[in-house]
Amino acid sequence: HYLLILNKPAGIVVHPTYKHTEGDTLWDALLADTSLQRDDWQPEELPDEPQWAGAPSNIQEMLRQKRTAYMWKENGLLPHPCLLHRLDKDTSGVLALARTERSRRFIVKQFYNHTIDKRYLAVVQQGAPAWAMPRVPLHVKRYHFDDIEENQLSSLNVLETLNNDVLEINAPLRRDLDDRRRCIVAADGQESITRVRVLARKDRFMLLDVRPFTGRTHQIRAHLAAFGYAIVGDQVYAPPTQEGTPEAMLHRQFLHAYSLSFRRYPGNIPSTFVAPLADDLVSWLTRYFPSGLGVIDANAVPAQ
Repeated sequence: HYLLILNKPAGIVVHPTYKHTEGDTLWDALLADTSLQRDDWQPEELPDEPQWAGAPSNIQEMLRQKRTAYMWKENGLLPHPCLLHRLDKDTSGVLALARTERSRRFIVKQFYNHTIDKRYLAVVQQGAPAWAMPRVPLHVKRYHFDDIEENQLSSLNVLETLNNDVLEINAPLRRDLDDRRRCIVAADGQESITRVRVLARKDRFMLLDVRPFTGRTHQIRAHLAAFGYAIVGDQVYAPPTQEGTPEAMLHRQFLHAYSLSFRRYPGNIPSTFVAPLADDLVSWLTRYFPSGLGVIDANAVPAQ
């Protein structure tokens, strides 16, 4: 009644745009499905407020009706579910929607306060287009146990040196004026923070646990590209692939929204929702990066 959690497949746009108006979006499918669902929720029957006792009976009835109307407004179903965040067309994984106004406000506040934990799995390799290079220095923190080392790092082999360390990229993002389909690191961009941890390596590939602290358009893809790494299969932020190579065998980007953790309404209950790795990504790992599967449990979040 209060919340919907979906496992979005790759290749489908979340919300209609000027390019997608023919009913082929996730939103269209969701509206069609929820319109067929039955919801039996009713407002709780509450006793009259003590201060109503001396009021005429018609005033008491008016107050009851107003209270019931307020309860319907706050906890009754919205006309349609409310998207709480979005995923790119070629990104798969967990997606959350609120179904009541109270639930929407409760969770949106957590997004605003950056208390929601979003975790993605990505496979990357060195190399990114020249246009993706940052226009200003990247500010990077490297966390190792209780120590923090802060530098302006640009070496392309930084991720190769990480073990259980976490790398935090803090670099402002905005649309690229040369091509508004992509985003770049620039001084006049919006604050954007991404945390990265290497889970596994094989040859030129690395499996990453990525946590965007903010939620900018293409944030993970643009930050990694600015740092000199491309997500395997990315059609925008990766250089052209050669036919027959492992990266050419994946027909979309290896970026999966693996888990989403927040407190849900009602009850303020800490909850983690996990979307098992999509079948096409499992198949690619099995063939080209089997050691990556060894650190992923498709039904649980990777170890902290």
